[in-house]
Amino acid sequence: MLKCTLEREKIERLNTIIRDKNNISPLNRFPSKELSSDDRNSLEEMGVIDFNGNISESIQPAIDVLARPNAVVKVIFTGGAGTYEHDINYDNSYQRHISFTVTPNNITIDDETNPQSIVKVLSDFVGKSNLKSLNVSCKFTIIEALVIAALLDMERKSSLRAFLDEIPFTHNSYNTNMIWRIINSTSSSIQWFVCILNEIAGEHISLSQQQVQDAIEKLITMGTITQKGGLYQLSGELSHLSNRMIIVDNILSAQASRQDETGRIISTGFTCVQSGVHDLLFLEYNSKEIIFETITSVRLMDNLSRFLNCESYLSQLQL
Repeated sequence: MLKCTLEREKIERLNTIIRDKNNISPLNRFPSKELSSDDRNSLEEMGVIDFNGNISESIQPAIDVLARPNAVVKVIFTGGAGTYEHDINYDNSYQRHISFTVTPNNITIDDETNPQSIVKVLSDFVGKSNLKSLNVSCKFTIIEALVIAALLDMERKSSLRAFLDEIPFTHNSYNTNMIWRIINSTSSSIQWFVCILNEIAGEHISLSQQQVQDAIEKLITMGTITQKGGLYQLSGELSHLSNRMIIVDNILSAQASRQDETGRIISTGFTCVQSGVHDLLFLEYNSKEIIFETITSVRLMDNLSRFLNCESYLSQLQL
């Protein structure tokens, strides 16, 4: 049985002892630093290491799973209370799992937490409803999605300005240069859809004006945006999304990864942006296309529960 809470710095010290890690271990995110005498004494008192400075025999099996998991499910929740990260590390049988919970100051490692208990905790933040305010379901390339995100962000800013100035809000139209500028200059903040999409893609994507214009033309053909005199605006249900999601309240991301005997890794995941209990935008990216879909909070928790059921879900993923 293992349950301990460590300061971030102590994880870095512990990393010098746990040398053999595979590519999906959460320990890889932390540097390794030499143990001081105070660190050694503290870890000994906690029962993490023995008198010789090695991992204690009683917790070695748990540390082995943490250092060399067969599969990992990572859940990151960003909201008003800060960022909460919870990794569930599974062994080859999927019967043993080690939790690795990261908060701004501390890290907790334990082998007792039921993965499904995470769903209950997060449902208290997200809420629980079978209702949703809009019915959006679209599929885009990442470049097309960034154009949509830029239009959404500009409309959200317009909505806020109208509220502050106490004037009626009207849908605005934007030219190619304005869309291009927002895509390439948006600050790093969870409040902006452009930034969120860059995070999902795993890189900051810089586009030329021609790439933006080409994507606009495709989106016009799809009926997703409309054109009037060289200016563009969102159409259909997407045109109402900006007013429903003026402020981003929470972001929930889940990623499941598995590694085989040769070290090959397959990953799948999703991100959900929430502005209210009835306003959740589900984003799923497969490196080629990204899905935009409004979902209910109940369905979000169902999706998360499915991800955490690693034995039936991850074991079926083909490498």
